Amino acid sequence: MKGKITIIAFLLAVTALPLSAQRKVSADVEVKTVIKGKVSTVTKSVYCNNNGRLVTLFHKPITYYVVTNQKGEARIYNPSTNEVLTQIDESLTSSAELVSLFMSGHIDDLGLGWFGYKAKETTREEGYVKKKFIPADPGRPVVEIVYEDWLPIYCAYTAPDGKVLSRKYLSDYQHFGRFVLPLRVTDISYGSARDSSVVRTIYSGVKVDQDDPNFHFEVPAGAKNMQVPEPGK
Repeated sequence: MKGKITIIAFLLAVTALPLSAQRKVSADVEVKTVIKGKVSTVTKSVYCNNNGRLVTLFHKPITYYVVTNQKGEARIYNPSTNEVLTQIDESLTSSAELVSLFMSGHIDDLGLGWFGYKAKETTREEGYVKKKFIPADPGRPVVEIVYEDWLPIYCAYTAPDGKVLSRKYLSDYQHFGRFVLPLRVTDISYGSARDSSVVRTIYSGVKVDQDDPNFHFEVPAGAKNMQVPEPGK
């Protein structure tokens, strides 16, 4: 009980802090994806500013930068060829990055509010709190989030026909001063029997309010526009 009270008190203190309490957070990330028994690994470092600017430096399998903002305006830069590709896509929003999400304080709904979701009902079961979020677009999935000690530990997306599309598990929460982050996230997506996938994301080397040149990375002014092959060519 004492541990729970400490965590609750910590979270209440965090919610009372201004968003500028953490001006910048960086972390190293390893993403392992398993599809049809095959494993692929991506490593990257993320540099999140509290103004919504996100710089992602991918290390493996290839090196490149992605600079994006909350609007999903992204610039993808390949330093080996000095080429840049500009894209605008809601799915590329910096808010989708877990570190940015927890920096922004949108822990309760895991950022669903940005996509038109609203809390529909709240229930309690065996010490856990469950919330159901309903989308503004009825064609989108309904989302259920389960909380332990006020932190989200499980998230399920269910299609309008009742089929579970994906599940997310968040664990190994750690405090970094005033900042809290789950260091392990597992996503399970259910497609057909042949294309279901499991993605495990591990965060490490988390640094709060420690400067790094990559926070300020800008695509060089002389970068060439990347030529993207047309489909089928």
